Amino acid sequence: MTHAPSKVVKRRTPALAHVEELTTELQLVLRTKQAQLLVRGRSVQGKPLITGLLGFADRIRLIWQAAEEDDPYADWFLIKTHDSLSVAEDRIHSEISKLEERLRSTRTFFIAPTEVKEPFRMTLRFSTPYAYRLARALGEFDELSCYAFTAKKIGLINSDQCHGTLRGTARRIRAVLNIPVSFRRLGLIRQNGITGTDSYKRAQDLMGSLPADVLDASRRAPLAPLILGVAARDIPPVTTETADDVVFD
Repeated sequence: MTHAPSKVVKRRTPALAHVEELTTELQLVLRTKQAQLLVRGRSVQGKPLITGLLGFADRIRLIWQAAEEDDPYADWFLIKTHDSLSVAEDRIHSEISKLEERLRSTRTFFIAPTEVKEPFRMTLRFSTPYAYRLARALGEFDELSCYAFTAKKIGLINSDQCHGTLRGTARRIRAVLNIPVSFRRLGLIRQNGITGTDSYKRAQDLMGSLPADVLDASRRAPLAPLILGVAARDIPPVTTETADDVVFD
């Protein structure tokens, strides 16, 4: 599956900002430990920090709100998140397709992918589409893990091939998780970049230079908020209830 690159869009106006909000309940169901570990991430002394889905959701929330406030760096980080997610999704879909083909070629057996009796379930209450999109990618990585373990069990692939497939794909997901970590919310607006204020120069030192089409808002991520200016509403953080609201079948 091929995803469209970040596209050029016109800057939207606050007049379109009043949209009725709908509520729904979604659950993420994961059957493998490999996928579950990417929900909470890793914070172990002596090892590099790995941000999980919940930490990503909180950080991308702040970036989303900054993009509403007309922070050009927030738009840049949303573009990078979109592009990195697309790479991870393409890798997952490619690996699933290859394993499905190999499993279908084994005509001797009727093969159902490996299952567990008590899958991990978590209710999702996120504030941005990128958090939900990453959760969906984790679900697909979980599916890939099931296929890989099944293929290893019946001898279609060996242990090194199984672990190599999962390790390489997980690396793509971790690349997405790490993007929001380097964002710094400095209260910038695009005018700061156009006029070259000290605060914009500090942002350049911390986060690098911006492409010109991002600075002038002619390019934004396919999923980007309306630009509301400094009056943008606060978006509540991911609550501790979200992290702990897990049940087992």
